[in-house]
Amino acid sequence: MKRTIWQPLVLGVVSGLLAGIAMVTGLSFLSPGITDNAIGFFVTLFLLAAALGGPLAGVVAPTLFLVIGTWFGPPDVKELLVDPVTFWSNLLALVTSVVLVGLAYRLIFERMKMPARLLAWVGIVTAYYVISIPSSVIPQYWLNENPASEILPAVLYGYEIYYPQAIFDIFFTSLVFIALPKRFRRPLWYLPKQTSEQNSAVQNE
Repeated sequence: MKRTIWQPLVLGVVSGLLAGIAMVTGLSFLSPGITDNAIGFFVTLFLLAAALGGPLAGVVAPTLFLVIGTWFGPPDVKELLVDPVTFWSNLLALVTSVVLVGLAYRLIFERMKMPARLLAWVGIVTAYYVISIPSSVIPQYWLNENPASEILPAVLYGYEIYYPQAIFDIFFTSLVFIALPKRFRRPLWYLPKQTSEQNSAVQNE
């Protein structure tokens, strides 16, 4: 199996398992909200997995996390996820948003150096939340035939309860990128079309 496949696959599996374990063991703290999520490490792990592992890791990690949550999560989480509409809408929103994060990180990695890359990363994480919340809420309300007038308040409420998580994700993932050795900041899921001399320069950014 090619390196650009198995490395992202392993990263996605490990990230999904860690996120699921964090939720099941209570390391991700819960509070009332649309999805009963509060500040935790699961989205942080998804973002890092997607950035370094690309689309494959971005599909595997949240999928594994939601499956673990459905079978082994806290009672309130299981109650939500056993509903097919909630499960599939969350899965689609998470996978789509996280895959876009991976593609966006590749773009900024190729075009920007540290520390400017961190500023672009802040924009990527912010865009993730801007996109993922309505992508999850709107299908649930539409498929459950809830009044359309309730959708906008639900989306706004989602932004209200998730902005602390977004700040945490930006802070924690930025620290990870700063702490990582330079060669490990490169996305694992593609082989850059560069000469060996150019590739060495990129890895040493």
